[in-house]
Amino acid sequence: MDFKAWWYDSSTTKWQIIIGTLLVGLIFFGTFSFLDTYQFEEWKYSGFSKSIMGILMGTVALGVITGVIIIFQSIVSMDREKSQKIFDERLSLYKGFTKQTMSIISDNILDDEEREQLKVIEKEVLMIASNTTYKKWVELYNVMLKLKSDENEEIENEEEIILSISDKSVEFINSCRMDLEIGVIDKATIKYSKEHSRTKIKNSKKFTVSNFDGYDSWIKQRLEKDSKINKDDELIHKKINNYIVSEYPELDVKYRKHGPAFYHNSGKKVGNLYLDGRNGVVLALLRSENNDYKLPDISFDCKNSRNDLKNCEYFNVVNIKKLDGGIKKLIEESYEIRDKKLNILKADHPNVKEILGFN
Repeated sequence: MDFKAWWYDSSTTKWQIIIGTLLVGLIFFGTFSFLDTYQFEEWKYSGFSKSIMGILMGTVALGVITGVIIIFQSIVSMDREKSQKIFDERLSLYKGFTKQTMSIISDNILDDEEREQLKVIEKEVLMIASNTTYKKWVELYNVMLKLKSDENEEIENEEEIILSISDKSVEFINSCRMDLEIGVIDKATIKYSKEHSRTKIKNSKKFTVSNFDGYDSWIKQRLEKDSKINKDDELIHKKINNYIVSEYPELDVKYRKHGPAFYHNSGKKVGNLYLDGRNGVVLALLRSENNDYKLPDISFDCKNSRNDLKNCEYFNVVNIKKLDGGIKKLIEESYEIRDKKLNILKADHPNVKEILGFN
């Protein structure tokens, strides 16, 4: 056993005090018992020698007692200082996390930089937080990873994801309070906080995807939001939209910020038609198993929907300049995948990384 490590281990303080007390008691009572029982030879200075020995032994005993007290005070002081530092670090981390979370929730987007920041926070929480608080963080972290990466991305149940983040944030904060030993939030307050946050989020209308009377009202706000959209892209976007609506009237059209989303009557999304000043007209469609889920070979540039496995079933056709036979065929294939319930590319496909070109 490493005696030095044992001696400075705060968890063994109780045994250090007990052992120190026994040693002091042994020295103190043992020495004075010796003086009381030992028969000194007759000597004229025996009384003086006996008194000197008594003083010296008493001084040693007092020194040992003082040493034990100083060591104990030092250990207590170190524990108090350590606890204060941990408290300060936890408080700083938890406050920083709260600000970061509120920033993420404000725009409902988790971009690459924010994802990296969350990875750092995850490691800091693991290092400082208790097991219970870390588990609460992991639950929240896993939900936050479901947020979309950019404005153009479409995700299912976005509102429920945001509401779940709000609920789990309250649970995490309550666990943080337990770590900081500043009291637990009672169940009634937690319930009120969750309901209040949910009401505010729902009333914010962030998730209303059909605020427009039709295409004309949507394109009006789109042109106001993005001044870089040129007239040619505006016209081709309208032409493709009219084609899809007329050829597939059973599709449910939901107007999003960057363009209409087309849904099959089963509730599954067939595709999106975006319009912005950077990429022009963009179609997001489903990959076909008939083409081994690879990007189609057409006259326009095709790209992965994302740079990771999320939404890997979709691909984007960017900077579309005309509605030709190739575009019409891709729209038809995407519709049939939903209509006939054909297979789609999933993240657990054995060759998904090769298909997406991640190897």
